[in-house]
Amino acid sequence: MRELPPITWLRVTDYMHGWIQQELTGELKIQEQRVVCVEHLKGAHEVLRMETVEAPVERPVGKSISSTFRNCIDAGLDIDEDAMRETYGVTREDLKLYLPIECPPKCLTRNGVLRRWTGDTRFGRQQTSAMQQLLRDTFWEAVERFDRAYAQKMGSKDYPAVDMIEAFCAETKTPDIYVDAMRREWQRRQKRHS
Repeated sequence: MRELPPITWLRVTDYMHGWIQQELTGELKIQEQRVVCVEHLKGAHEVLRMETVEAPVERPVGKSISSTFRNCIDAGLDIDEDAMRETYGVTREDLKLYLPIECPPKCLTRNGVLRRWTGDTRFGRQQTSAMQQLLRDTFWEAVERFDRAYAQKMGSKDYPAVDMIEAFCAETKTPDIYVDAMRREWQRRQKRHS
């Protein structure tokens, strides 16, 4: 049996999952989710060297979850979903937003010491925000590249944003239910950059 890498579960915007699964994962699965590899992304090393937290339990469940706590939540939901929602503020639907992020063998503690990344380690608050931002930026850079290629294919930039977003979703196997949310965010970003 092969040894699994250290994992932290990170809450990631739902419409990004299709692209992440296509671009940042291999075949390794944990809890039916493919493990996300970020180490090659620009800035990932710095984010992964930020302060972590060694605490398996958090109430309510935050934006990052340790492997141990993720297993406990899963078991708790099998027993009593209502109790888990009341106690930890989490449902099975909520858990679908969390993706397993491969982490390095060592993590930085609150005291600035390097320790082994264990099943009880999760991202610290700043680290969580930085990792979410890294994934968000990388995702929208991919959409921008797709938009440029789409404009070239169409022969001009004169097309509805929704058409490009639908084509991106089709290519990344992202469900159509996310098209409107992605289009709105894409248009907000375009206004900010113009």
